[in-house]
Amino acid sequence: MSSPEVMFVMATAQPEAPSRILSGSELKALREDGVICAPEVLSQSWVDQIATGIEAAQTAPSALGEILSMRNRGFSADLFMWLYNDEFKRIVFDSPLARLAQQVLDSPTVTHWYDQLFLKEPGSDVPTPWHHDLTFWPISGDQIVSIWIPIDRVTSESAGLEFIKGSHMWSNRFKAITPDYNSFMVNPELEDMPDIDANRDKYELLSWDLEPGDVLMFHPLIVHGSPGNSSKNNTRRALASRWVGADVVYDPKPHTMPLPANHGLDPGDQLGGPIFPTVLQGE
Repeated sequence: MSSPEVMFVMATAQPEAPSRILSGSELKALREDGVICAPEVLSQSWVDQIATGIEAAQTAPSALGEILSMRNRGFSADLFMWLYNDEFKRIVFDSPLARLAQQVLDSPTVTHWYDQLFLKEPGSDVPTPWHHDLTFWPISGDQIVSIWIPIDRVTSESAGLEFIKGSHMWSNRFKAITPDYNSFMVNPELEDMPDIDANRDKYELLSWDLEPGDVLMFHPLIVHGSPGNSSKNNTRRALASRWVGADVVYDPKPHTMPLPANHGLDPGDQLGGPIFPTVLQGE
């Protein structure tokens, strides 16, 4: 994966506090279920900032974004957007996301892993297949969380995410399900994902209708996915913001996603540096 040259960026101010802190019951549910919906934690101004960043990314997508998107089917994607998009850079360093992650990770040090755009236009027939994330990430550690941020109202009709409750505790590790151009990420030593849609009654599925300002927070091993957007009028724009704590290290296992070439990490290094900025630094 190629990327623009970037300079190491240090936060010049502390990130903003979220609209509210997570409750003890929310943190307990995240540990036990693998996912929570946290309502009303982002202000409208941050939702608007993310929307502006998404618009800029849509107007000038990265080369990777062009590869990942299927615009003829109403689906757009991109990642590592903060490296070239000033709106997303502000979201990384100034928004409440690092502080939300810090509550979950219970780590004084909080580092940004990467950001990812998912956009499904009305009528898009592109599903997000059932998967879990950590098996195709070149990192190891326990302190990892994803924050999924909707910019539009989200319902099951408009491609809301679904999660299998407690699946982050399974011993199973599943192959990535990717388009042909990402076939190198399919690890033949891992299990095939079971046909969950054909056996939905066997699982306890969690999903929520979401409003802008709400977020989903989830474990990197929880099994999740979403259908296409069957709504006739409602676009589903969302940002996935990934964060890690102090115990996460670079682990370039086979069949994991490539990183920007100038990340500067050796195997076993704590995640950090120019591509993975530490936004909250412990003493």
